[in-house]
Amino acid sequence: MDARVLTGVGLGLLAPREATRRHLRAGLSIDSFFDELNRRGVRYAVLRWFETLPDVDPGEDVDVLVADEDLPLLRTLLGSHRVAPARQAFDVYSETGLPGSDFRGIPYLSPALAARVLDRAVLSRGRYRVPSPADHFDSLAYHVAYHKGLRSGLPAEPGGRPATDDPEHDYVSILGGLAADVGLSVRPTLADLDAHLAAAGLRPPLDTLEKLAEANPWLRDSLDREFGPADADLPGLAVFVVREQAAGLLDRVRAELVREGWEPLVTVPLDPAQATRVRARVRGGNWGAGPFAVSGGGPAAYVVAFDLAAVVEGATSSPERVTASKLAVRRRLLAGQPSGARFNPLHSSDNARQALDYLDALDDPALVAGLRAQIAGLRAATAFPYPVVELLPSGRRRAVTAVVDHPVFGESVCKVFHPGAHRFLERELRARTEFADLPEVPALLEAGDTWLLSPRYSDTRAHVRRSLPGGPHAQLTPGTSLALARLARTVHARGSHLLDLTPLNLVSDAVEGLKVIDWEFLQDLPAERPPLAQSPTVLGRDDRSPDGDTPLGVSSYGGAVLTVFSARVTGVPARLLLGGAARWSVPLLAEPGMALAWLLLTLRTAVKRSRPRVVRAARRAARAVLVGLARRGR
Repeated sequence: MDARVLTGVGLGLLAPREATRRHLRAGLSIDSFFDELNRRGVRYAVLRWFETLPDVDPGEDVDVLVADEDLPLLRTLLGSHRVAPARQAFDVYSETGLPGSDFRGIPYLSPALAARVLDRAVLSRGRYRVPSPADHFDSLAYHVAYHKGLRSGLPAEPGGRPATDDPEHDYVSILGGLAADVGLSVRPTLADLDAHLAAAGLRPPLDTLEKLAEANPWLRDSLDREFGPADADLPGLAVFVVREQAAGLLDRVRAELVREGWEPLVTVPLDPAQATRVRARVRGGNWGAGPFAVSGGGPAAYVVAFDLAAVVEGATSSPERVTASKLAVRRRLLAGQPSGARFNPLHSSDNARQALDYLDALDDPALVAGLRAQIAGLRAATAFPYPVVELLPSGRRRAVTAVVDHPVFGESVCKVFHPGAHRFLERELRARTEFADLPEVPALLEAGDTWLLSPRYSDTRAHVRRSLPGGPHAQLTPGTSLALARLARTVHARGSHLLDLTPLNLVSDAVEGLKVIDWEFLQDLPAERPPLAQSPTVLGRDDRSPDGDTPLGVSSYGGAVLTVFSARVTGVPARLLLGGAARWSVPLLAEPGMALAWLLLTLRTAVKRSRPRVVRAARRAARAVLVGLARRGR
């Protein structure tokens, strides 16, 4: 194959998805590029350093802001490349930060400033559209304060010293000259630029500022001083913004948030005035499709919720927790949607400080006061009846568990259920009474309206044969499997099933022996009782009762179903265990079966973990070859 053809193929393979950094297409000069933009009627503006065009300093790029609707018109003029060609580089930013023309996932400028720059752009030297003098100052001030921060060479406050003596540009002199040209008196400090932009209505909303602050320490400290800490003394508060396409799914959104461990406090359908304010103030004003096939539309409603993981005084709720819940709810809302119809149904605040800012857009001070009262009520309702020795790790979706100091029983385990999770408390109490004759059921020491008390069992892990690779589960000893089979037969005979019966919910106490520690998903079998082998206790899911409660864990959600009766856990088929097999046959068959299952899982895990490394190595090697060919073909 001709080297030039091979090089062309290689460059095609190396071309990434459309990105902010782009390069002139071959055969185009800088001037011909701008002439073509003007001929096509593209609404754009060269943001800075345009005075010397078409001359650009070596290694410098040209920063261009373009209207959203005109972004596709640039594709035939500029291209994205994995290997930068020896042609002029451009950074292309769209008005609302569309994918591939954004700044770290957000719009480059605030919506108001971007619109103003494009609307008032002027033609410089008859060829280059550039910001008006006033917009030139404002857009550069925005760049310095929010993108550069202390790296700009400007001091943070009046009288302060610059953090660097060698900035990329002399922003102090440049900004001073631009301000003088338009009759502005703005001191060249980061605080003064920020105050000027805020007064002009050009400062981005808080959620955007927080994203910018991730790479701007001055801005991060400034936000903390202005708005207080990220938890805003209300850790766990979040606002989930339901978009127009999902406006009919409000009940479903609330139900899914409950499953994720959130307590919905209030739902606020947005009236037209509120929707307009929220649209401008949230998500950086960008309500486009993003990575989805179609847009979810603008904001339609708020679901204000509280993270029950933070219900205990002093506990926190991390941005990762909010994000994980939002993504999980999105996945379940979109389940079954064809790829071409998928949209973003839900946005959220990242922390309580953002949540309060979102709520401020509603202009309803009484709402926040009511929310504070509701959260205080949740905390009071989840208070422990005895002094807490230590909190125990848990997802806290339905309850909070702690070791408490009881005046009679000493150190015991207390489980306090959230107000909306009373049915789970009732199931635990039912297990401790109706099934108290089973040795695997924990003893009930005491109970209240919202809590129950159990002994503090140790865990010798005597029930574990070996840990399974690639996850938290373990294989069980044959004696444990036989005991659990007896338990399953009894529960089934009494017309019930227990979901989430997994190795993770077992302990082996040195004195009391094997215990099943979680009975929250004890539920009745349907009237038409299935065979034991088809019971949800064994299968880990309840296909016959879709309205029944189903845990979110790996054992019984989605396709990864694993229970204590899975062959990879026991080494034998479930039917053999459940059919009352001779006690000698299970130990005889279990060990070879478990060893084989462990070996297969080990091999599968090793292959799964090595595959990305192999693929990355192959890509690096192919890229190196193609880069070499590309360079020789230049």
